[in-house]
Amino acid sequence: MAKFLSDEFFSDFQKALVADQKWSESAKTVKTSVAFNVTDMGQNYLLSVENGATTLQKVPPGTAAEFSFDGTFDTWSKVVKGELDLQSAVLKGQLKFKGSITKILMYRDRFIRVGEVMRDVPKEF
Repeated sequence: MAKFLSDEFFSDFQKALVADQKWSESAKTVKTSVAFNVTDMGQNYLLSVENGATTLQKVPPGTAAEFSFDGTFDTWSKVVKGELDLQSAVLKGQLKFKGSITKILMYRDRFIRVGEVMRDVPKEF
């Protein structure tokens, strides 16, 4: 079982997304990128989606993305455990969001699925 937010975890997460029929179907017409940044660990991952093709890779700090979410390990852990939802974390200032609010709201259901898949990936904290 992979440690949460390790390279192995993100590799397993990408495989789970690619294998998830609900995600694959909803991502067919999407072209975007989302950075997940763990501020207190200096870890940055980029989820890229282009017409159904999904990749997730470790990137250097400051890598350009259409959307980004910055937060601490503790905050990300709560989100993945289902103790805190992404939207509440942003509204409460626990995650810093960068990007177009209007556009990400169009993708809302799709990103909810990303969160569901992330929660289902076996991991230890």
